[in-house]
Amino acid sequence: MARLRLLGHPSAVLFACLFASQSALLVLSPTLIDVAREFGVSTATAGQLRSISGATGGVTALVLATSPRLAGLRRLLSAGAALVAVGSALSATAPSLAVLAGAQAVAGVGIGLLVAVGIAAAAEWPAPDERPHVLAWAIAGMPAAWIIGMPLIGAVADSGWRAAWIALPGTAALLALALVRMRPPDAPSRRTGGAVGAWRRPEVARFAGAELLANAAWASVLTYSGALLRESYAVSPTVVALGLGLMATAMLPGTFSARRRAVHATPALVAGLTALQAAAVLALCELRLSVGVTLALLAGMAFVNGRRSMAASALGMDRAPEDRVAVMSMRAAANQLGYLLGAAVGGLALALGGFSALGLTLAALFAAAVLVHFPPSLRTPMPEPAAATAQTGSP
Repeated sequence: MARLRLLGHPSAVLFACLFASQSALLVLSPTLIDVAREFGVSTATAGQLRSISGATGGVTALVLATSPRLAGLRRLLSAGAALVAVGSALSATAPSLAVLAGAQAVAGVGIGLLVAVGIAAAAEWPAPDERPHVLAWAIAGMPAAWIIGMPLIGAVADSGWRAAWIALPGTAALLALALVRMRPPDAPSRRTGGAVGAWRRPEVARFAGAELLANAAWASVLTYSGALLRESYAVSPTVVALGLGLMATAMLPGTFSARRRAVHATPALVAGLTALQAAAVLALCELRLSVGVTLALLAGMAFVNGRRSMAASALGMDRAPEDRVAVMSMRAAANQLGYLLGAAVGGLALALGGFSALGLTLAALFAAAVLVHFPPSLRTPMPEPAAATAQTGSP
């Protein structure tokens, strides 16, 4: 009985949900070249598969943010996990690029639900003093998917890229679904009064816009990092998968070390971490000296991204504490549409000017996010709800 309660704890359930959401995104990174070769298209064209899941996930999150009535959190997370499982199965059996694109669209809806509702549930399910801990574990599910998933993809690489969809996101989504069903049901909710317009607030819109730009740049790094390693150093898919898995390990200490800072997150803190990413991505694409140097730069970016994810999530929830589902849905929309923007812009830059052009383009996206985040930290104080949240220890 005690073990069942532990499995149903918000930390375990939300870790599994975010793990499943990210596992459905990372399969393409080490296998992108193989997918392109099988269907006879360029690497940049195959990279647009990521943009399709990003588009459907982003639209799903926007619907969550603006809908006047929502189902319970458990029901929404259950639907998300089920859709990721279905999308993964369809991807593994796709006979053509068009069918694979449709499968990615299905998975994208599930990813949008898991990311938006999963982060919001990290604030709604636990007691206030446990929220930073639960939020950290929820976010940790994403790099954990890389740490566990990349070696797993490497192990099944000899069987082809299709097997990876069953071995990783398909299995992870079914496990997440089982854990979510162990939670007690949540009552449906209806937004009334001020909550209806939470997503329209200028500070929320500014936050979401900055997150769109930053997530587009980071998503493009994740999408094309495998291709960068393989084309720059002629290494095998197995080596790439293991290297990216080790790189993702750096995000875990970044996430957990940021718990205290996240309680007092400010736009200036998020902007500073984003500026570090801008400098790092330039070095990543320009200083291709060896596999070790490139992986070290990716690890540094992953560490910073862990800290940034914690800080940005806490900052976003402080923007509208009375409707965290709305503001986290806006951030999830920015995250998923970021894959659409990042895949499109990154693919265009890669096609026109190679990896050097890719680095310049992604650095510009990170820098634009800094400009959007930074002005309010200079001109206006944090909103009153944020101060109240910080005093109670809420993320």
